Amino acid sequence: MAGSAELLERMLQGVFNEPDPRQRAAVIAEVFTDDVVFVDGERTVRGREELAATVTGLLAQGPGLVFTPAGPVRGVGDLGMRPWRLGPPGADPVLGGLDVVQVVDGRIARLWTVLDG
Repeated sequence: MAGSAELLERMLQGVFNEPDPRQRAAVIAEVFTDDVVFVDGERTVRGREELAATVTGLLAQGPGLVFTPAGPVRGVGDLGMRPWRLGPPGADPVLGGLDVVQVVDGRIARLWTVLDG
């Protein structure tokens, strides 16, 4: 079973940094449970399809921006967390935050994104 460190890395690179919707959907199917719940400051979405649509919308808001890890994965029990930054490659970030995941049976069942500031 995958642990939170591996899942957070796959999520960042294969979902939030993946421009191709088909490839992104394939990684979502591997990494997230069918009934995943994603919560950020603006929305709560349920299920893989809603998650995919939300990520597509988020990526459209910042074309050319990439997510990069901003620290190590930390965790306890079935929870994992990792800070990240968003910005143009090689430039200062425009946004940062923290992802917190709950892992159930080797997949992310819950994802909370807390934005900095």
